Amino acid sequence: MAGLVNLVVRLWRITVGGLMLAVVVLTVSQVFARYVLNSSIIWAEEANRLLYVWVILLAAIGADHMRIGLVADKPRLRPVLARVGVIAGVAALGLVVWGGWTMNAVFGSDRYVTLGLSKAWYFWAAIAGGAAWAVVLLWRSFLPEKEPKT
Repeated sequence: MAGLVNLVVRLWRITVGGLMLAVVVLTVSQVFARYVLNSSIIWAEEANRLLYVWVILLAAIGADHMRIGLVADKPRLRPVLARVGVIAGVAALGLVVWGGWTMNAVFGSDRYVTLGLSKAWYFWAAIAGGAAWAVVLLWRSFLPEKEPKT
């Protein structure tokens, strides 16, 4: 099982890194085209927006999230707050997935003007990213608790 988890994490890192690299290359290319070539890559703004949404939602899956240490580090409150955090997190991510699903139903058939892609790609980022994030949040809640850093 650990091998499968490591493979999934490695693929996730490669995907997020590749998306971020695409954003950087596209942005630098657009700046170069505008200020050096006095032209513009007309589809770059829409592509960057779409890539940013995917990068943010996929990268957030592995992030260590903020917490208030004054309260969260109390030994007797830690288990309760961890459970409340997981429940609240999964509920919030459920809203993200539901919102993405609803927006996709309403606007998913629209198309980007310059890319020609369906806007469903935009909303599927919320659906896939939110669902994956919720799964990872639940998965982490079942792992043994690490000692807090001091």
